Amino acid sequence: MLEQNALDVPPAAEEKQSRTASEPARKAAKGRDPAQAGDVEALYNEHRTLLLFIACRKFRIPDCDSENLIQDVFLSYLQTGTKIDNVRAWLVAAMCNASRHYWRAQGRTESLPDDFTDRTDPSSHGLADTFAMQMTIHQALNYLADKCRETLNLHYFEGRSAVEVAAVLDTTPRYAEKLIHNCLQRVRQIYISITTVKK
Repeated sequence: MLEQNALDVPPAAEEKQSRTASEPARKAAKGRDPAQAGDVEALYNEHRTLLLFIACRKFRIPDCDSENLIQDVFLSYLQTGTKIDNVRAWLVAAMCNASRHYWRAQGRTESLPDDFTDRTDPSSHGLADTFAMQMTIHQALNYLADKCRETLNLHYFEGRSAVEVAAVLDTTPRYAEKLIHNCLQRVRQIYISITTVKK
């Protein structure tokens, strides 16, 4: 089944098939009979595109790493001492095994713990309550008069002192302090009114 699926190589991949055997494959074939070395190079050219397709498309391995894996597979083929009846099937299986080993080495196949759905980010605890409170405060501020809303915004959201608030509002620091106090009291009343559960 694996070999049959791997046969559907896209035509776009065929443009790379004309490359000769890699340097490691040539070195591994040096001690062999010249006819055998030629056979190895022919096998490399014949199956390279298929093996590249398996690594890149099926296993999502980057191109440069896929090339290295293909070389490793051919080195293994050259070094095997047993007779291989179906070379194509052997190369496909070896490529799949090499690709799986690649991801294991990258640490990408580590499974999630069984209870991962029960775990939460500690920073997210109470997030819904925080959002609800912020939305309620925003709603309460909208009920205030413009001057009161601006005063609280300057003091609490922009962090300005009473003296700075007074300068912006063109008034005295003493009056600015009184305004901040009164507006805060008013927004508290509105907030309590909004959040009180009516029976």
